[in-house]
Order: sequence, then structure tokens, then C-alpha cells
Amino acid sequence: MPIQINTIITLDNQMRYVVLNETEYMNHNYFLVMEIDQFKEVIPTNVAILESIIEGQDTYVEKVTDPELMLTLTNILKAQV
Repeated sequence: MPIQINTIITLDNQMRYVVLNETEYMNHNYFLVMEIDQFKEVIPTNVAILESIIEGQDTYVEKVTDPELMLTLTNILKAQV
């Protein structure tokens, strides 16, 4: 299932995030997400950028950790707001 803005995704480690924004950069899809707790309340101190990886029918995400890529994506995502 494709990832969409304003949806909640649950990772294999059971962490849950709400998708705030998305962008495409260098033919890859990235999502700005914020963690939510068990009551669906956002945790504003836990924001991340995830890269979408599609393998066949499955969609996976991987947290962006490269500082330069994070800065570039943050600037792109901010400009979209």
C-alpha cells in the first residue's frame, strides 16, 4: 500500500508515525513524519525523514541518517509548506 500524507504508519519495531509531508528527490520518495503515542497524540520532539523503498508489492521505509541529505530534504520540505 502506498504511503500517503495524513496517514499513520506502523514500523516493524511498533513505532507509529503520522505522515506530514512528502517529496521526491533524485528519483527517491521521502516522507516527513512525526511519532505518535498509543493515544494518537503527536510527539513533537521525534520528527524524522523516511525514504520509501518499494520491492514488488511491499513498501518499506528507512530512516534518513546522512546529514547532507537530511539538510537538503529539510529545505525542500520547508519550501513546500
